[in-house]
Amino acid sequence: MTDDKLDVYTADGGGLKNNAHDVSDEVRALIGQVTKRLLSAGYTVTPEKLIQALFRLSANAGDAETRLSCLELIQRLMKKMH
Repeated sequence: MTDDKLDVYTADGGGLKNNAHDVSDEVRALIGQVTKRLLSAGYTVTPEKLIQALFRLSANAGDAETRLSCLELIQRLMKKMH
């Protein structure tokens, strides 16, 4: 059984407010791709780093679906941070 929730945690290990979201497979794959790139580059994965990487990915994406998925995820992360 797969879990369709996305749990995001802060760098100090605390959870963000209302941190569970139902997310599509495409968005989970996008999160995985961005997280892998951050970790491969030696960065700690934080919501802020994810947002920055997603923004860069959306700006360089060749297709509208990827851009929209990135922007949607950015909005979700920003909403949970505030």
